[in-house]
Amino acid sequence: MQGLLEDLPLLGILELIHTTRQTGVLDVQADVPYTVTFVSGEIISGGILDWMGLDALYASPLLPDSGTFDFARRPVAGTPLGPYGHLTTDWARVSDEWEKICEVIGSPSRCFQGDLFPFEGQGGGSVRGAARELDIPVFQAAQLVVGAMKQGRLRPLDRYEWHRLRLQPTGPRARTHPVARHLNGKRTLGEATGAGLPQRDVRDYLLDELRLGLRFPGSGWVLRDLVWEQKHSAVAADALLQYQL
Repeated sequence: MQGLLEDLPLLGILELIHTTRQTGVLDVQADVPYTVTFVSGEIISGGILDWMGLDALYASPLLPDSGTFDFARRPVAGTPLGPYGHLTTDWARVSDEWEKICEVIGSPSRCFQGDLFPFEGQGGGSVRGAARELDIPVFQAAQLVVGAMKQGRLRPLDRYEWHRLRLQPTGPRARTHPVARHLNGKRTLGEATGAGLPQRDVRDYLLDELRLGLRFPGSGWVLRDLVWEQKHSAVAADALLQYQL
């Protein structure tokens, strides 16, 4: 089963797989590509590239307005993440909440600083880093940050989790793209922005490379965050400016 999301909404596809108790993997190719794995119509896993699990599934857009889908029947095994109805209801709710949260923070890669653990110190920390430190879902960490910002306990920094990446560009773009020419496998993306490259250009380059097939450990959450940032970067930039005034 395959087709265009413009012709058949994703929710309808999920419901069809569930009611016919199919087993296999649904591959969604949209602005944010992701997979959902079913056993007898129940969802047992899902996520974006190598970022898998319930946190990743809930960060996957449930209502993409364009793209393609392909459901392949294949033997898979696993335990359902939860009752299908409850799972999809929570997915819809969290997916909607993520958009509202990222209108404030840009993405969970954004770094913040303040008097709230674990954001103290000169360098602060990212939302994703806080989720790891506190051992909580990224969504919960993002909610915590939004609440702390409203209380004046955290301020945004112009730094992101993906700034730590080191890339060694290859192929034709390595010689022609202005961002790629600054990267040599040793210099981080944050160092590239510090050297004067516009943040937006570095972000766009990395996202383009991921869409062209670049893969590394963590490429799933990086891609998800970059898409959020592209969509909400103007709002996030305004938030940073307000804290700098």
